[in-house]
Amino acid sequence: MRSPVYDLYQMKQDRLPKGARSAWLRTRPNEPPAAADDWIFVGKERHPSRWTVAEMNEKGTCYREIPIWLSSRRSMMAASADSSVQTPAA
Repeated sequence: MRSPVYDLYQMKQDRLPKGARSAWLRTRPNEPPAAADDWIFVGKERHPSRWTVAEMNEKGTCYREIPIWLSSRRSMMAASADSSVQTPAA
């Protein structure tokens, strides 16, 4: 049995909801989103996660937002790791 294939879209930066760094939408093949002007077609997702498959089976689409704090936390952690590394005095 082959894995399901879905169309993957990313929301345009100027249309993102407040507090979202990015938003992703998966639809069934050849079923573009209703507000097609808000989305950019990225490609086909050929190996979706089991959570994506479950949401697709339940709702017919799968919408995910990546919050801003998720990316800023990573960058803060990287910055603190860089500052904790001390170079020997010459």
